[in-house]
Amino acid sequence: MTRKDVESLFKTYYTQMYHLALTLLFDEAESKDVVSEVFASLLSGSTIVRADNAKAFLLASVRYRCLNVLQHKQVQERFARLLTDGTDTLISGNTVEEQMQMEELMHYVRENLSPMEQNVFQLRYLREMTCQEVAEALKVSRQTVHNHLKQSVEKIRKYFNSNSKAI
Repeated sequence: MTRKDVESLFKTYYTQMYHLALTLLFDEAESKDVVSEVFASLLSGSTIVRADNAKAFLLASVRYRCLNVLQHKQVQERFARLLTDGTDTLISGNTVEEQMQMEELMHYVRENLSPMEQNVFQLRYLREMTCQEVAEALKVSRQTVHNHLKQSVEKIRKYFNSNSKAI
């Protein structure tokens, strides 16, 4: 697609795309980001859109990206619950305290997890890769990634629960 084609699509469909994203995400900034990412992918030239289905394609792309954003938020919340074991100590609203807690967590990870567990943990939760992406990056099976994540989270939870430290 040429830049002119993308500009034409932008002028025609931006408002509809933005409203769809806003309906799904309830966040103006994230909604704008999602729509921008769709148009950026068109500008990169890796995606070809036929004129007869441009609207459907663009709206489906926005929906898909919104679902990815929501799924990512759910993963973060699940991870927070795993570490806090149902308490609200991880999300305290105090950024300095949160930073200290994260530093303590990362210190524990570096000192107490095996190199493979560290790699899996960092790729999954810090670089926000999917389990499949982690498996491909480390050249291991997805099940191996799941096993290491489970072991890591159990070790972390056990340590912080037994030491009565908030994380």
